[in-house]
Amino acid sequence: MTEKRLLYVNLGSVITFVLFLFLSFVTAETESTHRVMIIICEITGGITFIFAIISLFYIRSDHRYMSVAILAFLSPWLIYALGYEMKLSSDTSYIWTWFISLYLLITAGIVLLRYCYRKVENGLKLAPVFLLFFHAIFIVYLIFIHIWWSLPFIGS
Repeated sequence: MTEKRLLYVNLGSVITFVLFLFLSFVTAETESTHRVMIIICEITGGITFIFAIISLFYIRSDHRYMSVAILAFLSPWLIYALGYEMKLSSDTSYIWTWFISLYLLITAGIVLLRYCYRKVENGLKLAPVFLLFFHAIFIVYLIFIHIWWSLPFIGS
């Protein structure tokens, strides 16, 4: 595969992941549809993660930073998906380790996305900006969950 094709595969797969992610939020009211969307989202996220790792080895130009941006975006989502599949809730012991790892990965992701924005060139410069926007939505969502689970009447 050429560098250009790998770059387009990465970009297309991360767009597909984000679209299925928002579809999973939209279908949250019905349990069976929501579960199917979560599974599709996890599969597309895993494939996107694999494509980004593969393209790190094959892309030698400055477009390599696009793959780094995608990996920085997907790493916290991977930890979040693992927590979702392990059925973490407010009454789980040591839930703070999950939140601390997520906050650290999100902070590192924000720093890497800002760095990749400076390195990516041409029209692809918008991709790290959009990934940073979705990262910000994710951190607001996590802060809301953390505060909600910390309320005294929720955990019991």
